[in-house]
Amino acid sequence: MIILKIGGNMINHLPEDFFEYVAEKQDEGEHIIIVHGGGNIISKCGEFVGEPVKKIDGIRVTNPEMMKISDLLLNDVIQEQLGKKLMDYGIETHNLNSYGYSFVKGDYLDHAKYGEVGTISQVDTDWINKMTDNSVGLMSSIVYKNDTDKLNVNADIAASEMASLLHADELVLLTDVCGVKVEDEMLEELTHKQAVELIKEHYIVSGMIPKVKAALDAIDHGVENVTITNNLEEHGTTIID
Repeated sequence: MIILKIGGNMINHLPEDFFEYVAEKQDEGEHIIIVHGGGNIISKCGEFVGEPVKKIDGIRVTNPEMMKISDLLLNDVIQEQLGKKLMDYGIETHNLNSYGYSFVKGDYLDHAKYGEVGTISQVDTDWINKMTDNSVGLMSSIVYKNDTDKLNVNADIAASEMASLLHADELVLLTDVCGVKVEDEMLEELTHKQAVELIKEHYIVSGMIPKVKAALDAIDHGVENVTITNNLEEHGTTIID
């Protein structure tokens, strides 16, 4: 299984080779899940309703009103748009969040600190394998806290936790930069020890912090191939143990 995470800023700028890669892997019989974000659109809507963006260590603080907005935008707007783009290239998809089924459940990350933000604790593996047998699964980072209430998960963290729980062979965190950069120089490889030091020294900052931590967590949980990049045809930064 391959887990691909797409940042919200990339959805309307995906290169043709992205779709070629997905189609090729699907033809080879790979199970593929694309976990997508949509932070830029959510931020604009938040500003419109008087809820400006607030982040702590790269994690978006989410109150109940923004939880509803995030759920609507990610599942009913962004996921639909991404599905149409893939279908234009002849790639069959399932919009996993559209079934109203709590196939992924989560718990609060830190309610007092982040609000309605969670981490993934449980996955219905059999259902996901069935849904991705002949189709690419599209999944937002919204998960069920129980049968009705939902939580917003950072999309990088969601992709990492899905890769870990599903024992994926590969995790690719696609972003709008070529990889992890330190003083404008991209790192081809990044170890756990290096990452901790670079975060401590503020060389890795903002939204790259949860991305790197998510990548390291996937490695720690047995995902063998983890990459941060902006292009599936490029090397990017490979995360190593």
